[in-house]
Amino acid sequence: MGAIVSIILVYGLQLVVFLLLLWLSWRFFDRRYRRKDEEAVQKDLLSGKFTPTPEIFIDPRDGCKYQVYYNKETGEREYVRIK
Repeated sequence: MGAIVSIILVYGLQLVVFLLLLWLSWRFFDRRYRRKDEEAVQKDLLSGKFTPTPEIFIDPRDGCKYQVYYNKETGEREYVRIK
């Protein structure tokens, strides 16, 4: 009986640690698809860090036209809706 409990504790602890690391990576480290608020985007665009690219596309989800801006220092891209 003691061996079963120790096996459950070892594998249970590994499972808990794995799930905790998975949650932490999802919560804090993966920021690729998170949008900034509009004020932060406008501030970044007006600061001169971002330059417009010739890339313009229509988003099939909302049908709006977007232009891509690129930051050469960080490689970050911003998609700004054209009105």
